[in-house]
Amino acid sequence: MKTVIFQGAKGSFSEQAARKFFGRRFRTIGVYSFEEIFDKIKTSTDLYGVIPIENSLSGSIHHNYDLLLESGCYILGELELKISFSLMAAPSTDLDTIREIQAHPVVFEQCRKFLRKHTHLKPVSVYDSAGAAQKLNSSPKRDVAVIAGTGVNKIYGLKVLQPAIEDAPQNYTRFLLIKNKKEIYSGKNAKTTLVFGVENSPGILFRCLSVFALRNIDLTKIESRPIIGKPWEYLFYIDFRGSIDDANCYSAITELGKQVVYCRFLGSYQIKGRFE
Repeated sequence: MKTVIFQGAKGSFSEQAARKFFGRRFRTIGVYSFEEIFDKIKTSTDLYGVIPIENSLSGSIHHNYDLLLESGCYILGELELKISFSLMAAPSTDLDTIREIQAHPVVFEQCRKFLRKHTHLKPVSVYDSAGAAQKLNSSPKRDVAVIAGTGVNKIYGLKVLQPAIEDAPQNYTRFLLIKNKKEIYSGKNAKTTLVFGVENSPGILFRCLSVFALRNIDLTKIESRPIIGKPWEYLFYIDFRGSIDDANCYSAITELGKQVVYCRFLGSYQIKGRFE
């Protein structure tokens, strides 16, 4: 049975994503931080990790880009998961009695409209929203509520005070399946991720990206990250449709290698799709 490491408590969106990747035949281990995920899987080729990498409202999760590069791990799959948040509390609690709301900082970013309408409620940041729900279940407080994913209330016996409080209904997070072992996917819905660095010269980024445009390869994302210890120098992460096993894509990567001073392949993997 496969073992999957994710950040958070039972019921977190990362655990839900793991179930979309593997169905029911796997074992999960929830950990406190994203660093712990990478620390565990990079020591074994049998462990999998699931990490969020980008949200449609709040943007990229930059820390996970950095950890992905530092760890030497590879991407094996991607999916999008619909994100919806509910305000929940202990069964004896009403909306009028709460004074404090606990949630992960990113959750607050995605529920700004609700917070602006309820300025008397104090937002308190925690490391894991599902974990806060778990704690509230074990130590109920009538003046405390939690914002967490839909369904978390059922796991921890909490009452939903208000459902669907996210700013926009079209709220999705991209999750990556990662492992300390390269596995190339070359079937339909393949995507490839690379990271590269360049010397600072006029037009260099244009020349790098043109190797994909000239081959009619769909470049779906580019993300820059600062190089630690080298102010104003950057690494560029790119996603494009296709696999390194495709002759056209391999040709583009080979040509890119002539333009850059650093390039690392992070994976050719299957896009599993969007899950509501």
